[in-house]
Formats: sequence, structure tokens, C-alpha cells
Amino acid sequence: MSEVQTINIIEHADGELRVSSLIVAGRTDTQHASVLRVIRDNLGDFEAFGLVGFEIAPRVPGQHGGGDTIYALLNEQQATLLVTFMRNSDVVRAFKVELVKQFYAMRQALAAPALPVSYADALRELALTVETKERLELQAERDAPKVAYVETFVADGDLRLLRNVAKSLGMTEGELRSDLLARKWIYAEYMTRWSESKQEKETAARYSADSKKTRYFTPVPNHNAPRFKGEVMHTLKITPAGAVAIARLYGKTADLVAQAVTA
Repeated sequence: MSEVQTINIIEHADGELRVSSLIVAGRTDTQHASVLRVIRDNLGDFEAFGLVGFEIAPRVPGQHGGGDTIYALLNEQQATLLVTFMRNSDVVRAFKVELVKQFYAMRQALAAPALPVSYADALRELALTVETKERLELQAERDAPKVAYVETFVADGDLRLLRNVAKSLGMTEGELRSDLLARKWIYAEYMTRWSESKQEKETAARYSADSKKTRYFTPVPNHNAPRFKGEVMHTLKITPAGAVAIARLYGKTADLVAQAVTA
């Protein structure tokens, strides 16, 4: 396979990577006029991938004959389409491979984080880094009481029963559950079933977390309980994050709410 020189892929003014039709012609041993003819004869196909940009290269002063040169700037898809219209010689095949490599390499280079271009730029970036670190440390210091509040309450990470959290808040389990239902933190499902012990029908309820509050509650399966609508019954318990959120909801302190017995 013939050797191909490095392709000059440029970043055009609109920020899109493009290659010149002059480069394509030169690297495939094709007359530039023939390359332009292919583009113009199939312009509709090329512009399915975006507007084809035509530019004018002024005649170089001092050269005899000729005039300004019109050339096309093609994006990656247009350049790939162009080479598919060309006869598949060894030099064209080599160019196709290099074209793919160069576009890929340029995309990777543009996606990489920019490095400081000078010592002064490096110093400025260092100063910004130090400033950011100091700001984060100051914020952490300000947030320390909040962090202590959470850590005091959720030290062991255990789940809590609704009645225990309610008791620590000075409420009954029913009051807390009714309020959480009204606030739509949780929702209830009901079913009627026969109670062998009571020898009558009774209404059973199953409570679950609202989709926006799932981090506050965990359904714990209760395999010993009668099934609920064909599914395993569960007991809804409060997570550490949920206990903190509920405490804040009622304006209670960590010391008071931390008295909730884990279960």
C-alpha cells in the first residue's frame, strides 16, 4: 500500500473539523478540478451532512498564469463520502485509512483538557486551585454543626420503627403516620381479608414510601404475616436519612430524636 503524508485537518471557524478538497486531491493524486466536479455533481448528497463550505484562495503573487482557486471545506462525513466516489486505487485506500485516523486523533485532542500554555497561566491555575480549596474548607467548617447533627443521630445506621421515632417527637404512631400520609411522604394500600382469630373480615393496610421519598424509608419483608394482595407483607421502617428529615420537619433537636430506639 502506498505511503500517505499526514493530512492537514483544520478546525474551521464554525468549530467543526474540516479537510480541504485541495488536500484530498493532492493526497490521492487526483486533479483538483475533478474533485470539485464530483462535489458539485453530487452536492445534494454532500449537503445531507451539512452545508458544504466553498472558499477562495487568492493567486500567489509572482506566479504566472492562473487566478484565484476555489476549494471546498468538508466535514468528516462529507470527506468520507467524497472518497467513496473515487476509484479505489492503492493511494486512495491508504488515504481513507489515514483520513479516519486523523479525524479520530483530532477529536480526541480537542476533547482532552487544556494544559497551561505558559508559566503565568500555570500560576493563575494554581491560585484558583488554592482559592477553591480554602473556600471548601471554610464551607466544611460552617457545615460542621450540621454534620455533627446527622452523625449523632445516625451513628449506627440502623433502621427505626415508626412508633419509636414518633415517641421521641412526643407524638403517637398514628399521629405521625397520618401526618406523613397528608404530606404525601408515604401512601397506604388497603385490602379486606378474613381473620381466623376474629372470625370476621378485617381491613389490612400496607404503607410504602412515595417515589420521591424512598431514601427516607425501607420496606422490610414480614414473611410470617399473611400475604397482602398475593405479595409478601412488609413493615415500613425509617432510614437514618429519613429520621433526620422527620426531625427537621418538626423542628426537633438531634439529642431528642436520637433517643428513638432502634429496631
